[in-house]
Amino acid sequence: MRSLVFILAFALTTTNGFAQSYHSEIGLEIQAANFSNVGGSFGGALKWAFVEEDALAFGPSFRYQYIFSQDKYLGTSGSSSIFGGGGFLHYRFLDWFFIGSEVEMLKNPYNFIQPDKRWTLTAYLGGGISKDLGFVRLNLGILYDVADALRDPLISNPSPLSNGYFLKIRNPNNPNIGDYVPMIYRVAFFFPLNRNKENKEE
Repeated sequence: MRSLVFILAFALTTTNGFAQSYHSEIGLEIQAANFSNVGGSFGGALKWAFVEEDALAFGPSFRYQYIFSQDKYLGTSGSSSIFGGGGFLHYRFLDWFFIGSEVEMLKNPYNFIQPDKRWTLTAYLGGGISKDLGFVRLNLGILYDVADALRDPLISNPSPLSNGYFLKIRNPNNPNIGDYVPMIYRVAFFFPLNRNKENKEE
């Protein structure tokens, strides 16, 4: 908790130092959620964006994801959490689109192949829609986890966000067997903090 408070305080202090060159936005991201009769997951991230000329946005991110499971037949249930942080870099263009990357270190709650390495790297590349609606900017993107694609599942821990993968390549000889592509969708809302003030000064 002390580390999180320190990081937030650092972000607030840094914002004042960048105020002359950038405007700031606070971002609320909705993580890909899924639910079923045996459990599910939901969560999101808080992002602080420094934006240059309404095109380049970058800053820190803090993520939390809740996972739960239940077996009505056996009468068992359980839950766990994913948390961590990192940073992101987005380039917005043509008033409608963005491309970028998002890198985070996340605490892995699953059964560990290597228990001494509970922190897992995620490194997403992708893009999507980014539209300024006046009081809020909507980001809707599809991202590909390069780190999980290169990771050897036999000797390393899987991505803690792998339960959000939505694309599966099936074996043509056996439709019931296939591998998930490490792609995930994300929805985020960025609220401007000091852009109106800067526009008035200009």
